Order: sequence, then structure tokens, then C-alpha cells
Amino acid sequence: MGYRDTSVENNGEILLQVGDESAWHVVDTVRRALGCHVRPILCEPEEVLTQINQGYQIHNRSADSAVAKLKDEEVDPRKLSFLDHRDDLLDDSHQTPVIKLVNSFLFDAIEARASDIHIQPRENELVVRQRIDGVLFQTLTIPKEHQEEVISRLKVLGKMNIAEKRLPQDGRAGVQVGDRVIDLRLAALPTSFGERIVVRFLDKSARLYTLEELGMGENGLKRFRRLIQLEHGLLLVTGPTGSGKSTTLYAALQEINVADLNVLTLEDPIEYQLEGISQTQINTKKGLTFASGLRNVLRQDPDIIMVGEIRDRETAEMAIQSALTGHLVFSTLHTNDAASAVTRLIDLGIEPFLVASSVIAVMAQRLVRRICPECKQPQEVTLVDKQSLGLADDCELDAWRGTGCKNCRDTGHHGRVGIYEIMEVGDELGELIQERANASEIRQRAMQAGMQRLLDDGIYKIQTGQTTIDEVLRVTMRAVETQSE
Repeated sequence: MGYRDTSVENNGEILLQVGDESAWHVVDTVRRALGCHVRPILCEPEEVLTQINQGYQIHNRSADSAVAKLKDEEVDPRKLSFLDHRDDLLDDSHQTPVIKLVNSFLFDAIEARASDIHIQPRENELVVRQRIDGVLFQTLTIPKEHQEEVISRLKVLGKMNIAEKRLPQDGRAGVQVGDRVIDLRLAALPTSFGERIVVRFLDKSARLYTLEELGMGENGLKRFRRLIQLEHGLLLVTGPTGSGKSTTLYAALQEINVADLNVLTLEDPIEYQLEGISQTQINTKKGLTFASGLRNVLRQDPDIIMVGEIRDRETAEMAIQSALTGHLVFSTLHTNDAASAVTRLIDLGIEPFLVASSVIAVMAQRLVRRICPECKQPQEVTLVDKQSLGLADDCELDAWRGTGCKNCRDTGHHGRVGIYEIMEVGDELGELIQERANASEIRQRAMQAGMQRLLDDGIYKIQTGQTTIDEVLRVTMRAVETQSE
């Protein structure tokens, strides 16, 4: 079931052209996003496609003109310098239009605060998309005839084998933009339309977040601080990729990193250097895994250990053994909510009594986009909104949204904030775990003991004007589905 839509303003309302009657359910979503009245109009699918194509021609930059324009442009080498390829940028003889184009869209992504940039081949074009505050935006289309040159240029920067096009490859590069030094992590993957590349930006000059800046709320922050001060046990942070788990652990390590403690980490990759902490990069090709690394870390007389991720039974066993022998261990899991982390460990083959004895708490988290403060406006809350959030029809809820401005590049959002649920494992919950209770039973017992769900924290952040209804629903939908199973 699909749809095609475009919109035009008409005396204060939006006319939404829909090419399929079955897709009229999107009208309410569009209305919430735009904050105004939306009137659907059924059109022929061909007409809708024509409107979409015209819109892309107006709003999407064409790389045909970009390449032609760059042929005669001078690129200021101070703008963006590759640390291992400085000659490429300073030597005019190497300043081909494609090199300028690649430099240009990398620089644009960095300036836009993108965490990643996707260079994706399609049947007739090469598309560039930026991930900003967790959401992908298409920013550039490049003609198919330039695809090989662009991909090869990126592979050269990442020190990959440009002749190898059938296997995935990883690469790294360093870039300097003004006073900022940024690591580029490149990953190439062969597809049916050619190799695609994702570039992740890690700003080495960026200041790390403190716990106060993560947005836990007063009560959540107090509980989390108490947990990370304990002498031993396993503290897990869970959530999907890109939910801010590493940021949370880095903030926790900074908080407890004092001179009389020996803190060691195992990471893949090491995203930021932490002063006074011994950080080890995992290298599976050389046999250094999380499990083998943890075995060796235990010989270093650690007080606190951070294991980047528990991926298998061996790592889980080593982490639990470390927690049970007097060490405070931090790690992450990929689960939808806090209760599911417990059952995940058991599914990996860990005995329930060991899980109950070692795990002190699980914190699940997501990242939602903040409302841009420059264009923030009140938003009407409908019955559908309340029902989607699981609220009573007569519940009072204030909400806001961003209308879009220069500060947020017309997205209505600027920056992100976390939403959290913290499940502490006490005696009562520990007994339930030993009885092999399922995630739903564990969750219900934790809520009876006062656990605030991800959705609850999201609603609080809607009410306090930090994020929007749509953002909370976007990131918690899967967690809510899991909790209703």
C-alpha cells in the first residue's frame, strides 16, 4: 500500500494530493506535522508523480550544475583539509571538479551538524543524504556518469582498495575544518546499482556531554548517579543503534573518573579519548574481541570496566563474572526496552540466578529531536494524539512544534535530547528473574515498583516543550508494541 503526495497552500489550508484512496490515513500525520488544516484531494497517480518530480527539480540541487559550477570555482583549502591527503587540496593540478564536489558535500554535511552522510547509487543517479539529529535528508543528486569518480574519490580518502568492488570495505580519514579535527569512518558496500558508501563524522574537538545535559530529569539523574557510584555489579544501557548509549556511558565515566580508581574500557570503535582512562580498541581480525579483551582487562586490577557491547554468550559470561567478583561493569545491549535486556541475557545462555545476582539496573533510552527555539509555536492536541500516546481523552496536554526557520534549516528541530526508563533490579525483581519470568511480567512488576516507561518520559518532554508528539511516537512505537505483546 503506497501513496504519492505533494501540497500547495490555498487560503491558509494545505491541499494534499493523494494518488491512492487507501493512503488517506496520512492526512492526520501531515496535519500534525504542519500544524494546520489539511484537505485531501484524490488525483490520478500520474499527476501526483509529475508534481513530485517538479518539486524535486525546484528543491533538490542537481549535481550537473554543481559539477559545472565547480569547474571554474576556487576552493579555499583552509575550509576543509584532509590530514593525510593535504597535497590533494593544496595542489591546483589535482583540483578536478569531482574532488571539489566531494569536498563540497562533505563540508556541507559537517556544517549542517550531520552525524553521517550516505552516498547511495540508484538506477539512474547517485543520491547524497545527510543524517541530521537522527533523520535522513536528501541534499544532492549526482548524474550516473559521475558515480564511479565520486565513489573512487571517497575510497581513496579512506585508503580502501579502489579496484575491489565486490566486497565490503572499511576506511578512515582525518579532516580539519577550521579549528575542528574530525574523524571520518567510511564503509563501502556493493549493491545492485554499484557501491554505496556511508561516512560517519566523529568530531574529536567536540566537548563531551555531562550527565546533566543528557536530559534525564531530576529524579532519573539522581537514581542514575547513585547506581554508577556502586562498588560492583553490571549496569546495562539498552536501545537501538544511534540511541545515544555511548554518549551516556562516556558521561558516566567522566563523572566517576577520579584519581583513586582504575578505569578501563573496551570499545569498537573508540569514539572519543577520555583523559585518565585506559581505552582499548577491539580488533577482531587480530583476535582481540570483547570477550578476550575483558579476560585480559581483569589482569589489570580494574575498579570500573566499560565493555562497549555484549554481543555473544562469552562476552556476557565474562561481564557477569567481572560484576560478581567485585567490579563495576558498564555495557550495552540492543533491546527495545529495559525488561527485554534481562531476557536477552538469559536467551544468550546465562543462568537466571546469575543475571539476578549481577545486574543492578538496566536503562533503556532513545533520542528525540528538540524543537527549534527560534520557531517554536504552540500546537493543537487532538483526541487522536492523546490516544496514540495512551492518554485519556480528557487529559490536559500542552504541546509545541517548530514551524521551520533558518536556524533549523526549515526542519523545525535543532539538536536532540534523550528519553529514558530505568529499571533497578532489587530482591523482588531478582526473584522474578530466577523464576524465568518473561519480559512482560518483569516489566509489569518494575512499573508497579515505580519504573517510568520511555513513553512516560517522552510525554513529560512534550509537556515541557522539549520535543513534539510526532517525535515521541516515532522513537517509542516499537517499544510500545513490545510492551503490548
